[in-house]
Amino acid sequence: MHNRPSSLLPICLLACLASDVAYGQTTTDAQREALVIQARQGALETSIDGLQTLYHQTRDVRVREDLVALLVRAGRHQEALAVCSWCQTENYSDSELANLAGAARSAGEYDKALELFRTLTYRDPSNAQGWLGQSLVHTDMGNYTLADISLQQYNQVVGTTTTAGLEARGYLAARTANAMQELDARQALVAQDPSNTSELHALYRLAVGLGASSAARRIMQTNPEVFTENDRLWLTYYEGVTDIRLGIHTDQPSRTRSGLEQLNNVLNTPAAPQELVTIAEYDKVVALAELRRFSEAEALAVRLENQHGQLPSYVTRARAHALNGMGRPKEAIVLYESLIQQNPTQATNPDDPLNEGLFYSYTDAQRFRDADRLLEEWRASEPEQRLDFTRTVRIENPNYQKVLLLGVLLDAWRGRTEEASERLAEYQSQAPADPYLWLIKGDIERDRGWPRKAEASYQQAVPLLPPDRQEVAHQGILLARLQRGQWKGTTTEIAKEIAQARPSASRDDMSREWRELRAPQLSTSFERSKGQGSGTQASREWRYEVLLEGPRNDNGSRPFAQRIGQFGEFDDENLYASYNVAGYEWNLHPATLTLAAGHGSQLNDDFMALAELQYTPTDHITTTLGVEINTTDTPLRALRDGINADRYRAELAYRRDERGAGAIGVMATDFDDSNLRQSVYGYWNQTLYHLDRWQVNGEVQASASHNDELEASYFNPRRDASLAGVLTLSYEMPIDYRQSFIQSLSIGSGRYWQKDYDSENTWSIGYQHSWELLPNVNFEYGIARERAVYDGVPEYDNVISAGFVWRFL
Repeated sequence: MHNRPSSLLPICLLACLASDVAYGQTTTDAQREALVIQARQGALETSIDGLQTLYHQTRDVRVREDLVALLVRAGRHQEALAVCSWCQTENYSDSELANLAGAARSAGEYDKALELFRTLTYRDPSNAQGWLGQSLVHTDMGNYTLADISLQQYNQVVGTTTTAGLEARGYLAARTANAMQELDARQALVAQDPSNTSELHALYRLAVGLGASSAARRIMQTNPEVFTENDRLWLTYYEGVTDIRLGIHTDQPSRTRSGLEQLNNVLNTPAAPQELVTIAEYDKVVALAELRRFSEAEALAVRLENQHGQLPSYVTRARAHALNGMGRPKEAIVLYESLIQQNPTQATNPDDPLNEGLFYSYTDAQRFRDADRLLEEWRASEPEQRLDFTRTVRIENPNYQKVLLLGVLLDAWRGRTEEASERLAEYQSQAPADPYLWLIKGDIERDRGWPRKAEASYQQAVPLLPPDRQEVAHQGILLARLQRGQWKGTTTEIAKEIAQARPSASRDDMSREWRELRAPQLSTSFERSKGQGSGTQASREWRYEVLLEGPRNDNGSRPFAQRIGQFGEFDDENLYASYNVAGYEWNLHPATLTLAAGHGSQLNDDFMALAELQYTPTDHITTTLGVEINTTDTPLRALRDGINADRYRAELAYRRDERGAGAIGVMATDFDDSNLRQSVYGYWNQTLYHLDRWQVNGEVQASASHNDELEASYFNPRRDASLAGVLTLSYEMPIDYRQSFIQSLSIGSGRYWQKDYDSENTWSIGYQHSWELLPNVNFEYGIARERAVYDGVPEYDNVISAGFVWRFL
């Protein structure tokens, strides 16, 4: 009887302990559930603090599970991962694994996330969340094949139409730039839930990115409540940029112009956000430069740079193009070189190599050696053939062909036109049907002064070009006709072409040349010498000429007015004569007729007239017939004696090419004192050397005359003859585009023979400065020392000369 209680004691003790544990668990669960409810009611941070305290007190698994879930919900991913740093993966429940894997992915710990998601599928191969998580993490890590395999496993478990699966498919497609697959996924998501605004926005952005602006606009119009006015402005911007890019790549300026108008609509909206305004203005610079509205593009680029700092590279590139088009190649060079330094691969980009823009900037700045070095380096890096986009077929490398043609142009611009023509002929023998070779041939021939040959080359190019590319050949034909003087009808076509043709360098060149050729201009020349030994004037004299030419009309004809003044000092007597002339130059292509009339004053107070007919039947031959009644070249001493003179002239000129030209002529001067001076003359000018800035020219001159034997105060040899040669060395220093300073040193030597006197040597040495400030002004000045012989007596003359041409543009 006494032993029974003692035998029940262990049982009672166990019952009491079990009751205490149950009570504790009930209390922990109650606290946990209360904190979870508190979190659901919005007190998330307070709930997390409570669960953390509770977990530290109890180490309860269910408390840990809820704590992890709430930390992940609060975005406190690192804290969630650190809740149980000593726990092994197998210690976690499926719910914890999913939450912790998501936290690890959000924290960028992809390996840990992958391990946790894999644990889920190891435990249960049908765990959809595990497969989905692995697909997302693999996509994050760039393991796109593994991501696709995991996504396929997910689809096998739950099907292909779940929202999560479609989102994962869209994410993978976006990361792999598979736009069509992404589009399918986004459309399916929107079809499942048309009110899913995030997917509507994603689908809209995808449509914009694909250039499907009409689809994007339909999405916007179908769901107007989802999109704001700013969204509509952004769509207008994207539509404009799409038009600009397509216009550039397909060479359709009308489309680029349409895109520019859409950008302007965005920029003219007062409520446009600043971010949109900035990016739209960047793209506006590109559009303006492409449309060759260079001044506007540069002004906008300068303002944007001042406002926002360094411009994006694509805007800098457009600015470099604009600067070169404005005739500011030095500034363009700096930008091109900077762009290539930042991204060397763009220098030889097959679609639009930066090297090409840099090359043209170098040549416009007359940095020919730099241009040559650039082409050499470029050519060394370009194979003759390259793989096509399939990477299986070898095709001609357009960059290699481009470098070869640029080399031809460089030779021509450096002064090696003969070599350029020979290289081009070699290329044409290999590809006779290449229209661009014919275009280059025409350009070179026009530069060499062969407009008829150039026109024939352009005509050859026309049928070989696509219909939408033939205008560049037509513009070359019009320029060639203008150059050779065929203005009638040509100017009407030029005006039409300028108004209607797409923006292009050839159109701009044609517009510029036409504007400069028809512009009125004022030119003047002055020469003063002391001891001048011409014998026909005086021992000291000066002479000036001022010529004002009016604008050319559509036929190439123009009026002109001229003033000529002379002064000579002879035997301490000052002699003056001047002439005022008005005339008209008729363009009767291929002939030019010039008629003028005027009146002299002072020593020559008589009527004067001039008629000249010039006929140019070919690129090489020009004949001239001229008559001057009371010629302005009458010697002052003859005028002092009341003697006037008429002159009759005929000349045959031959121009071989830009390096060689000459003429022979006969002339008769009939003086009132019955003296008839008969003269014959000839000369040949030859460029002996021309490379870059250096040029050496040689000239040979020969003349002879016969005069009647009579007493005259003016120089009147019975017979005489002369032969002379002049060698001129010139060096050109570029100042800016189409502007340069040229220094010239000339040395001449010759032999003069006069009847009744011994033959004597003659010589000359001169130095001259020329300033070519195109397109408006050219002026020059120089000094020379000469030795001449008259009546057997040598005379030494110091000559100062100056002149300028001012074109009114």
